[in-house]
Amino acid sequence: MRVGADPEWLISAGRLVTVLFAALAIYLDPTRPAGFLAEAHLLLASYIAFSLWLALTPPRWPLESKLHLIIHGIDLLALGALVYLTDELSSPFFPFLPFILLATTLRWDMLGAVLGAVVMQLLLVALGWQDLQDGESELNLLIMRSAYFLVAAAMLGYFGACRARSSHRFAQLASWYPAPAPTDRRLLLSDMLRHASELLGVSQVLLLWQNQKGSGGTVALWGAGGLRIAEIDDPSFWRARSPKREWKELFRRGDAAELDAIAAAAGWEKLSADPAGVRSAPVGSAGSADRLFVIGSANHHEETQHLTQITALRIGHELERWELIHAIADNARGQERIRLARDLHDSVLQELTAASLKLKAAGMSLPEGARGALDSVASVMAEQQRRIRLFVEGSRDTEAPPVRLLSLSLAQSADELADQWGCDIALSIDPPDMEASGDLHRELRQLLSEATANAVRHGGATRLSVELNQQDDALRLTISDNGCGMVPASGRKPGWPRSLRARIRDLGGRMDIMRYAPGLAMRIEVPLQ
Repeated sequence: MRVGADPEWLISAGRLVTVLFAALAIYLDPTRPAGFLAEAHLLLASYIAFSLWLALTPPRWPLESKLHLIIHGIDLLALGALVYLTDELSSPFFPFLPFILLATTLRWDMLGAVLGAVVMQLLLVALGWQDLQDGESELNLLIMRSAYFLVAAAMLGYFGACRARSSHRFAQLASWYPAPAPTDRRLLLSDMLRHASELLGVSQVLLLWQNQKGSGGTVALWGAGGLRIAEIDDPSFWRARSPKREWKELFRRGDAAELDAIAAAAGWEKLSADPAGVRSAPVGSAGSADRLFVIGSANHHEETQHLTQITALRIGHELERWELIHAIADNARGQERIRLARDLHDSVLQELTAASLKLKAAGMSLPEGARGALDSVASVMAEQQRRIRLFVEGSRDTEAPPVRLLSLSLAQSADELADQWGCDIALSIDPPDMEASGDLHRELRQLLSEATANAVRHGGATRLSVELNQQDDALRLTISDNGCGMVPASGRKPGWPRSLRARIRDLGGRMDIMRYAPGLAMRIEVPLQ
């Protein structure tokens, strides 16, 4: 509808309707105004022409343009003069003055309503001053007219405030652009829930999100203390919140009790929430158990309910996009691993096999005592062949690698690296029974291998200390050696080992150099999953 879509057209149409009704009133009752009939006719004729021009060609000036003030000044003078010419406070045209309040509110929201009310009160005093001084006091009429303007200003001001709040929220929704999905899920959840909290104007936001495989799910709470995340693997918890359960209302007292159950399952303290300030909305599709809870909402308007729904759906879309991006990336990595495994099998592995045969033939022609060095090299080559075969076979296997103890695989890797590089490696794992997937086992072994090679070849280290600890949902690997370390050049810190940095970045982790010299000490953190 054009009126609802264009406030400028509404102002112009309202002005024209106002002046036409004023002309009709004078035409039907020519005795009022009796003393200034000619002046009133001239004023109305001029104001009709002015209103008709603005209705046919409404201005498209920017909001900050001073021309709007000029137009409203003309409205004020025309209607004020008409009231003055027709019995002042008792004028039958007095009800037309609130048009100015409506126009300023539509243009400048709450500020326009306040300024319009102030101008109307000043105009009212100016028009009624003579009536108060002519011996026939109309103080009661002045008070009633003032109350009339104040009530109208309050109602229109509320309308303007609601419109301004809606515009601000739409601007916040528009600023929620689909940014590149970060590899860190914690960062993604923190950004989304913080934005949702600001958009809805609430103190806390809680997200309930079940894994796509249905094996468990995540609970994330954003509040004054930042983001809190808990993984809930209890099947009965998710069965109780299966899609069969009805979630018909956005605003329900039952949501507060549901929050207590979620907090208990996550191992958190009870969430102190007023049931009147709790809302919830489904996240994603209707057949999903995922839900967004907003805590501390003081606004019960229908608009806020719809905004909660829109926000929940947007969070669901962002989470689905993040999972899809990572699924595509995992598939791409899998395809690349298969291609790399094929290339290793067809080139490097075959060449190593040929080199091993040549070493064996060369050793046969040497005396028994001179074969030690060749046997050592052949042993290293045989171990590398074994690793390459394991990598090729693992890349061909489409099933997920089993979960295993880290202490067994890393201890074996440490012993092999110590023999290969002629150094001592002290390994410490806390807790000793820590488990991880086969993929993470392989990545940690590669990190340890690369760090050992760098320490011995470039730093001349003879002893390494390796500590592996679990920090919440991440693993912290600390590696230090007794080599010469990395010496800064020209007062600048040396760059990190490039291959290590690239591998850690692909894992979604981070690396910090704690000591450059003497001896290099680094700390590596990677997600546990």
